[in-house]
Amino acid sequence: MSEGGRYLETDKTVLGVWKRLTTSFSTSSLALTAAFGYRSIFPYHKDNLGLMLKTSRWKTGLGLLGGLSDRQIDFLAEYADINAGRVERVFRFFALAFVSVPVGSLVALNEVWPEVFTMAEFSFVSAFIAIIAGWLFFTAIMVGSSWRANDLRDLVRFEQARRLHALAGENEGEQ
Repeated sequence: MSEGGRYLETDKTVLGVWKRLTTSFSTSSLALTAAFGYRSIFPYHKDNLGLMLKTSRWKTGLGLLGGLSDRQIDFLAEYADINAGRVERVFRFFALAFVSVPVGSLVALNEVWPEVFTMAEFSFVSAFIAIIAGWLFFTAIMVGSSWRANDLRDLVRFEQARRLHALAGENEGEQ
């Protein structure tokens, strides 16, 4: 995909918009909106996209995307899709690794050297609980990252769909 001999991924405008979007859709802000947002209070709402369109984050995001060409939006949609897929794979790997490696090591240590827990003045159960607590903490962060990556993908895909609809309307008017 090139535009005038330049690769779109080196387009400073597109990457600048992406950077501003990722800053706006930060994982840390998700904690606040997840706790106090309308969607968290009424998660069963059948029109989740309609609710998203009312948020300042989406309004700002659509405003940023409005300054890009259709080709730039197409590129950004693919970029967001690839990004969301990678974040999802990283999430799955770490969710599995953060459980299997520490718990497996703990069980193996208990089998090989069971007195280590009495010597260290903590029990197998307390070590297991600490591992699970750590796993929950890191998993929550990774779930938030995955959620935000999908929010970004949805935002760009929505803008892409909106433009296709507008183009279809223009083509109908020509006939």
